[in-house]
Amino acid sequence: MSLFGYPADIVHNVAILDTWNRITGYNPVAKKAKVVEEQKLIRNAEGEEVHSIAEVHLEGSHSISTNDYFLYTNVLGQEVRYTVRHIEIKKTMGTDDVKKVIIYG
Repeated sequence: MSLFGYPADIVHNVAILDTWNRITGYNPVAKKAKVVEEQKLIRNAEGEEVHSIAEVHLEGSHSISTNDYFLYTNVLGQEVRYTVRHIEIKKTMGTDDVKKVIIYG
């Protein structure tokens, strides 16, 4: 395990919603990211403490919802699925420019 994360190719599975906001499928999108595999308790948007097993760092602005999930193949060749527990957006100080998006899974 690395304290600084691993550069990785991940697959962002974007949820496809119908007119009633039900998930009807997923659209896979390949992205470059940094994955930090670290277990910790985080506070989600509702203020609840939830268990997170990893952070996925994406450079720049990305559209992500809690219906999406990420697939990551680790150094052991195991495919790991990260469901979105919380989304954090980091901006450049004093601007609205998005520097990176952190997804807790």
